[in-house]
Amino acid sequence: MAPNAPAGVKGASFNQKFLAVLHLPGLQYVFDQRKHPLERVFWVLVILAAVRGMLFLGQYQYARYAANPTAIQMDKNYRDWIGIMPGLTFCFHDRIDWDRTRAYLERIQLTDRDAPREGLTANETTGSRYLAEFVHTLVGASATEPGNLSRFLDDHRLAIDVDVLELISAVHPNHDIAINSFQTAHGTLLQVQQIVTERGICYTLNAPLSFLQRVNATGREDTPEKHAPDRTPISCEFSKHHCYMKLDMYRSTVSYTIHSPYEVATSDQLFTNVEESDELVAVYSVLETVANERLKDLTVRQRNCFFYDEVYESLPFYSRNLCIMSCRAKRALAACRCRPHFYPFAEGPPCTVRGLYCLQQHPNWYSDVDCKCLKSCTDVGYYVASLSKTQWTAEGGIPFTHKASLRWEILQPKTRLRRVLIFSYEDLLVSFGGAVALFLGKNGFYLSKIVEFLTIEFCGW
Repeated sequence: MAPNAPAGVKGASFNQKFLAVLHLPGLQYVFDQRKHPLERVFWVLVILAAVRGMLFLGQYQYARYAANPTAIQMDKNYRDWIGIMPGLTFCFHDRIDWDRTRAYLERIQLTDRDAPREGLTANETTGSRYLAEFVHTLVGASATEPGNLSRFLDDHRLAIDVDVLELISAVHPNHDIAINSFQTAHGTLLQVQQIVTERGICYTLNAPLSFLQRVNATGREDTPEKHAPDRTPISCEFSKHHCYMKLDMYRSTVSYTIHSPYEVATSDQLFTNVEESDELVAVYSVLETVANERLKDLTVRQRNCFFYDEVYESLPFYSRNLCIMSCRAKRALAACRCRPHFYPFAEGPPCTVRGLYCLQQHPNWYSDVDCKCLKSCTDVGYYVASLSKTQWTAEGGIPFTHKASLRWEILQPKTRLRRVLIFSYEDLLVSFGGAVALFLGKNGFYLSKIVEFLTIEFCGW
């Protein structure tokens, strides 16, 4: 016997010493030789049931943590918020400069079809009309309506050799645009970017991700991450400014859509027309979704969303619309071995006219049913609160001025949504400890005493 052994352990067997150190409720009855064998078997079953219950609770808590340990809460502390101005994508209806068109066709040696020496128009000789219709078709082509391409398939130079994105970018005219906003008084310059969308050549304002859709003078993609502009959208303090922006377009008609600055526009969105001499004033309410930074510690599967600045496949940033367009580009590549010119950021060789005609025969490439694109963790939604249109005309119905004006402003929101972490990894560890304590700790001790009482009371052991 050890001279320093505790008094309560002196004279005890090895099993008793071990159980005294382990302190596992009910286990001492299993090894107690004085107990009836059936009682000892009963205690074995009780202990196994306790261990099974502990494992069940542990698995349940882990499944909860792995599935989606987040929640969306309502935030109403609006006095400290800063408004985020929406992104704008607008497309001019006049997209062909015939002088530029002739210069471009001469450069690629396509003006030898009995075309006149003066500027190319749609009402000239048979050869020039043929080329004019070709240019019209490509400039007006969209992801859902590529136009009548079949008539150009037999012409090898048009069907194979022409770079579609280069052509529609080269023939696009210059438009007079004037921008005004609450920042103008502070000398801040707002930049309008020319991009290619699913509707063709358009322009964006306050949409940092639009650099992925930008083309240079030769129509090639210009999307390296080092060339990315400032990725922070324009913000506005409601307490200091009247948060508005205004766009004036001279001698032009446009279609536009308002969207989150963290997004890009697709042809699925609703575009509104603004005619010459129209003055359109739109007021938007805002519903913003913000996210706790701790959500970045979770996996994408756990939080079921992507952050704006996270890498997604080959893209340096993420947005749901970019994901959908990338999915459509992959389907087009699988169907016709080329990607449409609407997606300069996507991988694969660009589609020629023959490639676009192939896609026209596979309309399912545009479907996004199986794309499985997640939402963004942070987002801003804009909803029309009021919309007014005024057309300035002189007496006799003569237009007063050839200027289309679009003004949009946002109202200060009183609520917003916040994604928060409600079950962290630390909470998971604590829940494991609680499950152990419930069955094998002090609560388990009390449970064993209840079982002991019931066995003595009803079995007489």
